[in-house]
Amino acid sequence: MKLAILSDIHGNEQALKAVLEDVKDRGTTDILVLGDIAYRGPKPKECIDLIRPLRAKVIKGNADAWAVRGVREGEVPDNVLEMMQSEQTFTRSHITEEDADFLDKLPHTTEIPLTNKRQLFAFHADPESLFKVVPDDASNETLSEWFAHNPRAEFFTYGHIHLSHFRHIDGKKVFNPGSIGLPFDGDPRASYVLLQKTAGEIQIEFRRVSYDVEKALADLTETGYPQAAVPLLTHIYKFGEKPS
Repeated sequence: MKLAILSDIHGNEQALKAVLEDVKDRGTTDILVLGDIAYRGPKPKECIDLIRPLRAKVIKGNADAWAVRGVREGEVPDNVLEMMQSEQTFTRSHITEEDADFLDKLPHTTEIPLTNKRQLFAFHADPESLFKVVPDDASNETLSEWFAHNPRAEFFTYGHIHLSHFRHIDGKKVFNPGSIGLPFDGDPRASYVLLQKTAGEIQIEFRRVSYDVEKALADLTETGYPQAAVPLLTHIYKFGEKPS
């Protein structure tokens, strides 16, 4: 079994295409997507169209909820609410009702058997919330609160924070694959995890994939992406980090 774990694509078609090519080259047998497929990027429908035929396990992220029902006051800082609402309007106008229904009906969690006795439990941000931020430097106590949601799972994975990390806690493994479309760790390459069974052990490989950033930047212009958000996305595409 080779399981690719993808997260936080955010409408970045160029990054997603490069990752899917890398996934194919690695002989991957299964794919798990941890949400945030379409919203906050220039090619929302194209990303949905790349994901849906894969027969992947896909769960919902906060941006998938936003793409369908909008960004509400109090969910984001007041100073960016108008910009993010304009991005949602763009996203919603570029996807079909069928696409919206697909995003709306995604489950919040999923479990994947890795062997007969070893399970992976997956969610976007937190098992009970699409929006809770659990940073990469959270305490072991904070991360271990997830174990009660699926006591038989050995592996726990989540997205949302756009930062890859791995932690051993009391015999459990907690990891985040980082972001495909909007990485925040200073490396602009797309980030994902390849999990595979080798010689009776389960190996976790963090992979980085280069993609055509210049084409992604051109997509922002050619699609008419909301101008207020273009400098932000441009900086992240180029430098793999939020502007200071």
